[in-house]
Amino acid sequence: MTTRYPTEEDSGADAARPDAYDVLVVGAGPTGLTAACELLRRGVRVRIVDAAPGPSVHSKAMLVWPRTLDILEDLGLSGGVGQVAVKLRQMTYYSEKKPVTRMRMADDMAPYCLPQRLTEEVLAEGLHRLGGRVERGVRLVSLQDVDFSGAIREDRPVTAVLEHADGSVERAAVPWVIGADGATSAVRRQLGIAYEGATYENRFLITDAKVAGDPLEPDEIHYYQSRMGVLAIVPQPFGLFRFFTNAPADMADGTLADMQRLVDLRGPGGLRLTDPDWVTTFRVHRRRAASFQLSRVFLAGDAAHAHSPMGGQGLNTGIQDAQNIAWKLASVVRGEARTALLESYTPERAAVADAVVRDTDLQTRAAMWTRGSQVTLRDTAMRALDRTGVLDRFYVPVAAGRRWVYGPVADGPRRARAVHWCSARAGLRRHAREGAALPRQLAVALGVAGPAADPVRLHLVVLPGEKDPDRGLAGAVRRLAAPWAGQVRVVDTAALPGRGPAASAARELHCRHAGFHLVRPDGHVVLHGHREELRELYDTLDRLLVPGAGTAPEAGHSPIVELPLEEEDMYQTAGSVPFAHTVGSGPHKVIVLHSLFGGHQSFSPLWPYLDGSRFTYAFMDARGFGRSLDVAGTYTTDEIASDVLTLADSMGWQEFSLIGHSLGGQPIQQVLLKAPQRVRRIVGMSPVPAGGMPIPDSDFPLFAEAAHKVENRRIVIDLTTGNRLSPHWVTSFAESSMKEVGPVAFRSYLDSFRTTDFADRVSGAQVPALVVVGEHDPAVTAESMQETWMKHYPNGRLAVVGNAGHYPMVETPVALATLLEEFLSQ
Repeated sequence: MTTRYPTEEDSGADAARPDAYDVLVVGAGPTGLTAACELLRRGVRVRIVDAAPGPSVHSKAMLVWPRTLDILEDLGLSGGVGQVAVKLRQMTYYSEKKPVTRMRMADDMAPYCLPQRLTEEVLAEGLHRLGGRVERGVRLVSLQDVDFSGAIREDRPVTAVLEHADGSVERAAVPWVIGADGATSAVRRQLGIAYEGATYENRFLITDAKVAGDPLEPDEIHYYQSRMGVLAIVPQPFGLFRFFTNAPADMADGTLADMQRLVDLRGPGGLRLTDPDWVTTFRVHRRRAASFQLSRVFLAGDAAHAHSPMGGQGLNTGIQDAQNIAWKLASVVRGEARTALLESYTPERAAVADAVVRDTDLQTRAAMWTRGSQVTLRDTAMRALDRTGVLDRFYVPVAAGRRWVYGPVADGPRRARAVHWCSARAGLRRHAREGAALPRQLAVALGVAGPAADPVRLHLVVLPGEKDPDRGLAGAVRRLAAPWAGQVRVVDTAALPGRGPAASAARELHCRHAGFHLVRPDGHVVLHGHREELRELYDTLDRLLVPGAGTAPEAGHSPIVELPLEEEDMYQTAGSVPFAHTVGSGPHKVIVLHSLFGGHQSFSPLWPYLDGSRFTYAFMDARGFGRSLDVAGTYTTDEIASDVLTLADSMGWQEFSLIGHSLGGQPIQQVLLKAPQRVRRIVGMSPVPAGGMPIPDSDFPLFAEAAHKVENRRIVIDLTTGNRLSPHWVTSFAESSMKEVGPVAFRSYLDSFRTTDFADRVSGAQVPALVVVGEHDPAVTAESMQETWMKHYPNGRLAVVGNAGHYPMVETPVALATLLEEFLSQ
């Protein structure tokens, strides 16, 4: 092999110089092409490479939902979609060939069918229009000089080793890398990031073909569910239909004849498939990368997550990943935003990926149920959801991408704020609250979105107020944002022609008071507030952006000091910081996480025996538990870990120890991965290991149905305490558990800790670790901990608590308190 730089025919004569381009995009599928287009239209220099010799000729993913269409419209590409795509206006579900429910989708919620190869053609045209081109036949061999601490250091680019089609090898210094190279991502493997999850046992068969006689409606999706299998039929452009079904166990490579036989068996009958365009058999995964970023390298699309094609979300999730990282990275590359902005990419998009993986997994499993009781439950639920309008009001908007709500853009304490009815109403509707996208029509009307909108700047939309007009608020906001005048556009709705814009904004945003909405370039609301929140607005802008085009305020002077300020030491709002009950006021800080069967109150028998002069304990409620019972979330262990760091930040705890009981044993280790420098010691009490805790198929129904059955919880509690405690106590604990955690959170966390595996990443950690098991606990034994925790932590110690089962804090609180504090004090 020879080493060379690319020639002018490749991508420009100076393309290999580190200053020739800002971002290397690996992979030229829909995700990579979108990332390149989004970066180029913001003035960022991009190089995009793909190992394949040419674009894909197969349809692959098909559905383009409205939120993705918004992105294409902002790129000026929606016209290309409308020319060839088929709009799908309804979905009909069948059970044993009988219709169960029919969803008719409103025009602004309906998806288009645009096969992936056509989507790529539309995006490639946009790329060329922006001055970019794809380098084909260029394979990433390795990434070197990656800072595996995760830090982003100045003047330390990544070195990409690329192999060209002629066998020559190139070493290119690249400031930033986006890996959009699919489920077998070379970028992800180079980073050593785990692809956590599993593969479905079933194989699936896809056929794209025409139907003789055109008996099917061109705008209707059909889902046939039966004991013989599932069959989906989706209209495509050019008279084709996609047939998707689970293949028999003995089928390796399906044919058109195989699909015809399965359609006859599982479908409506009378359909004759002709002129096949594509026939393939494949396996489906449900996986998610443990992190979407390491230092200067990012993962997006299938490189970051993979899931069942049920619901047609894959292509959409990838394109939305690309938009999210592209605007943030462009802001940093242009020197307009702080690098801390990039830290929000993983939590925001991982939460979406987790929800999509979970929801599509549930849909896939439910569609393939065969037991009579399961089928009856599924069909009854579908009919009820149809009759009550839940599918139309909730499922379709989520599928359309209209209901995704991100958490705070950047870390940092939030001030306590006055309660306004507008925030409560927006929260109920989810489409005008902080983290949600601004309603599309309003965003376009205000110049916040659309092909003519400025793709670089944030927008401050100011409402004059109808109930308490404040005409001076827009001026105060403009003065406040002056240091970032080049990065923030103020939209004074009262100054727009006519009364329409202000009234429409107040109605759509559910705010009749004078106030503001800070909106990101991707349309999501960063912050909503009123005059009393101007201090928070200033702090938010300062946290995100680098002062640039505006005139900075004089030293020591804030442009809003004349406003009444709240106390500086107030914690974040209740919706953004987890609830925690604190015990003690000592210098050693400890955060404690609970099990799947109860929130912070399950530790109450332990509290009287803790030494509050030496320790301060914070017993946290995860989302969906106890005092956080109604707090929405994705309900994963990784989310718990992120919330732990939010809690620690809100209390000003830079260093702390961690205790995790059962379920809580996994997120304390994920906190260690996220912030190893902040963790002093960890204690696992009958903990779920880093490799997860698979439950045998024979036992899984007992645990799964415990989500909504108190009797199942009673059985599990009795079993894990050795069948030796008072039946009255067991029943009381089970009934209390039903009040402390609801069925959705219970089942979601159960699935999370069963399938999450980051053992390879945590193994060898030097943190002092203690694992505690009860001698009567048959579920988490000393032997199982020797094979997991003790192998992962060289500085680990194993302790067996006598006369205790799975709940030593209840069964033997004095002995446990003594053991914990003896270890924490070392």
